[in-house]
Amino acid sequence: MATPGKSRKPTESRPSLADFEARVRRLLEAEPASRNVPLRKREQAQSRFYDALDAQSSEEMLEILEETLKLNPRHPDARLVLLGLLPPPPDETITFLRQIVDDAARELGPEAFAEYQPHFWGFHETRPYMRARHELAEQLREAGRPEEAIREFEGMLELNPNDNQGVRYPLLCDYLMLDRRAEARKLMRRYPGEQKFSPVFAWVLVLLRWLTPGRRGLETALEAARKVNPYMEGYLKGHHKLPKTRPGSYALGSREEAICNADDLNRAWDRQPEARRWLMEQ
Repeated sequence: MATPGKSRKPTESRPSLADFEARVRRLLEAEPASRNVPLRKREQAQSRFYDALDAQSSEEMLEILEETLKLNPRHPDARLVLLGLLPPPPDETITFLRQIVDDAARELGPEAFAEYQPHFWGFHETRPYMRARHELAEQLREAGRPEEAIREFEGMLELNPNDNQGVRYPLLCDYLMLDRRAEARKLMRRYPGEQKFSPVFAWVLVLLRWLTPGRRGLETALEAARKVNPYMEGYLKGHHKLPKTRPGSYALGSREEAICNADDLNRAWDRQPEARRWLMEQ
């Protein structure tokens, strides 16, 4: 009971996790504007989004993201960050991502797709769309839906054959995971010489040589792959366990590079257990 004549200071309460998630979900489920947002507001929204990335707490970040979406309800990057704050179950995540990608495409408009292709990544206004589509493809892979992921990766390469985002690497491995060898070979021909420095291309080439009747060039491919990244073989053979967290960066030919690419390559090699046994014997 309060003492008569004395006032009590109000206690400050932090929002509960449930309240925080409810705010995030409300923003994600909000219906974006049906008309294009004026350029001035889009620029203001982008500026506020950068402020959100410098926020000192998740609560502060959420407040700034709310302001961002008031200025531009379709802002793809802001909605991607919100999705990372939740995150919902895989199927729901994919539903949200498809909506983000579709809204980003509508904001760009068909003229942008006609004008900027095949150098889509080269224009800053297209990059939020490409980032959202990349995240959609990765979530589809994680959900065990590789055919759908492949369609997203292929569409991204049509828009931007230079592939600044590196989607050709998971795409190549997914082709072989589904035993789509002709498409894997076609993709490798599309990027000639890649096997000289990319461990994904180098070790996929070993697998393709093993799958080729007569296995012509197999030993040469194996020797070359070992030079590109000597650590990858240990992860393909299962001699080394992958760490729970992946390195944020790596140097060419390093153990960190092998760690960052081992999951993709294992998807391809898992499809061919006899090839794996052959590798174990080498």
